[in-house]
Amino acid sequence: MIAGFNIGNTHTTMGLYEEGNAEPVYTYRYTTSRTITSQELSNIISNGCTQYHSNALNHIKGAIYSSVVPQCNEIYDSTCATLFRTKPIRISHTSKMPITIEYDNPAQLGVDRIVNAVAAHIDYATDCIIVDIGTAITFCLLHNNVFKGGLIAPGVQAAMKGLAQSTAQLFEVPFEKPASIIAQNTKDALISGFFYGWISLIEGIVKKIQGEYPVTVVLLTGGMAVTIHHHITLSAIIDPSLTMRGLYYLYTINQ
Repeated sequence: MIAGFNIGNTHTTMGLYEEGNAEPVYTYRYTTSRTITSQELSNIISNGCTQYHSNALNHIKGAIYSSVVPQCNEIYDSTCATLFRTKPIRISHTSKMPITIEYDNPAQLGVDRIVNAVAAHIDYATDCIIVDIGTAITFCLLHNNVFKGGLIAPGVQAAMKGLAQSTAQLFEVPFEKPASIIAQNTKDALISGFFYGWISLIEGIVKKIQGEYPVTVVLLTGGMAVTIHHHITLSAIIDPSLTMRGLYYLYTINQ
């Protein structure tokens, strides 16, 4: 069994994989902490494994992680080495992969975007636009087996918190479709603005990319992908486990 960790700015997802299957048999999500201790992390990982199976921890023979939070890297290295008795693979732009990266400074490229692109390349084998809707919204273009770059926009929840914290009379609201685009009170006005604003952002950017590249396949992944997918007019494939499969593929390539 293999353990994979997708360490994001807000949440971390641990996946457990059976050999030969890129789809995790179990996933466990927890809050990312930049100040977590090795003991705290060990407890979280052990608890997640136990929830899957009482003896799962003893069956893990390898580990891999992608991290956009550099402060967490060393603690994952040491904790995984202690728990699994093997050093985990840390994904970076220098890892072995089946695609080429075109980026001015690949060291600055978020590894989650690399992981998504590798999974898209292996599973879909076609040019595509990958939209990852999380703390930030990233748009990545995979063209002729080359990661061509993309865009980064603020995520819904992060923008909502920022607006509430920066204004005296505005507040956080749920992300949901309003009864009408034109609101007659502040709460509904915020709901409408965030809902239609982010729907339009995603649709508009994808169409702009497609105006320059003849790419028809659009993949949606990330924490809010399912919610967004029900409301956009774009033809898109919802693939919530894209990143987790990418972890497995990169493990098999780099072990």
